[in-house]
Amino acid sequence: MDKSMLRSKLFYYLLLLSLLTLAAIFIISTRSNERGSGNEAAQSTSTASGRPDQISILIENSYLPYIRKIAARYEEQYGIKVDIRSTDINSLHDQIEDSLLRGGTDLDIILVDTVWTTGFARTGLLEPLRNYVTGSVIDKLVPIAYNQRVISNDLYALPDLYAFPVIMEEKFLYYNESMLRSAGIYAPPATWEELKDMAKYIQDKGLAKYGLIWSWKPGEGLITDYTLLANALGVQAKDANGRWVFNEGGGVQALEFMVNTLSSGLSDPASLTAGDMSAIETFAEGKLPFLISWAYADPILSRKPGFKMALVPGFQGYQRSSTVTGGGALGITRTSRHKDWAWKFIDLTISMRNEVSAKDQIGGLSVWSEQIDQFENEEKYLNRNLMTEQFEYAINRPSMSSYVEWSGVLQDAITSVLTGRKTARQALDEAKAEIEKQGIK
Repeated sequence: MDKSMLRSKLFYYLLLLSLLTLAAIFIISTRSNERGSGNEAAQSTSTASGRPDQISILIENSYLPYIRKIAARYEEQYGIKVDIRSTDINSLHDQIEDSLLRGGTDLDIILVDTVWTTGFARTGLLEPLRNYVTGSVIDKLVPIAYNQRVISNDLYALPDLYAFPVIMEEKFLYYNESMLRSAGIYAPPATWEELKDMAKYIQDKGLAKYGLIWSWKPGEGLITDYTLLANALGVQAKDANGRWVFNEGGGVQALEFMVNTLSSGLSDPASLTAGDMSAIETFAEGKLPFLISWAYADPILSRKPGFKMALVPGFQGYQRSSTVTGGGALGITRTSRHKDWAWKFIDLTISMRNEVSAKDQIGGLSVWSEQIDQFENEEKYLNRNLMTEQFEYAINRPSMSSYVEWSGVLQDAITSVLTGRKTARQALDEAKAEIEKQGIK
């Protein structure tokens, strides 16, 4: 082989080696840039998920004054806007589900009614609060307020708190003391039989056209009133063996009583289209002697003279009174992109509990043991002893993940009876059959 040929091969070899080296450098550089872009993206995502411009909260209308006060402090302290949305209680559940089940991420905090906690937790709509709530805080809560929000979830080995309680609720009898005095009546009725007689006497004197208003618009108000009446007659939705028994004995009698109050003229027909707030507003006009409503009606009605609160009557021969529990809690949505900042909002309801009292702003009873003790000794709360006494006769609605479905079936049944389309026995029997068909337990 001559020297010129050797030099030529050496040249091409060095050229090929140079090209391979350049190619390797290009590939390494490209991969390095890709990794750098990924790090920048991760850094950008981390920044975006840090302090948000705003958090969003969806609540029921009666909570607005309270939430606005907490939100004002939150915005002042953290510089983050709070987008507050509200609706009536009968629309709230569906609005929450419509948003979250579509994969919406714009809601950070939602108001959770007592009976929704299990369903929302087991369908993955709520973030467990185990990483936020400390044992020292839990120890300060009234046990029933805490226990109603603790769910045994199949996803976790231990029960978990899924919403932080804000207020405990129960229903009361409200009466127009001025109207009763005009009729020569100086004490509220102790039984439903007495209430009917008083109302009839007032009607006969021409002081009122009807005796009583309820919130029987299709919705949860129907279930709460039916539940307290059935309980007053010794019947709960389930027996000790977990069998549905609302279509038996006192359950049928309770629904027949509801129908009779309409047909006899005791109950205002407007009850059939009234929600909780509209029933309170109608009663506040002063043209009716009686109202059954939640504790949050108390601060509304106490602004006007002449309205008083009393125990819900019992039936003769049964327990003295009967009511149903309720209440709201704040939960962090599973889809929230700002969970830590959402918790900071809820945490303000804890740290500000004496400065901004939920019981003063919303009504009802405090979820804090220390405030219950204080509440019972403060003279400014004229109904303090009555509120704590009423809880002695309280019943919970069934706790189950399919509560909303169960409630919907029973609402339809009750409405069909109140509007004269079915008898109480027929409607409740059909409701039980449908509930069992759907496998609701």
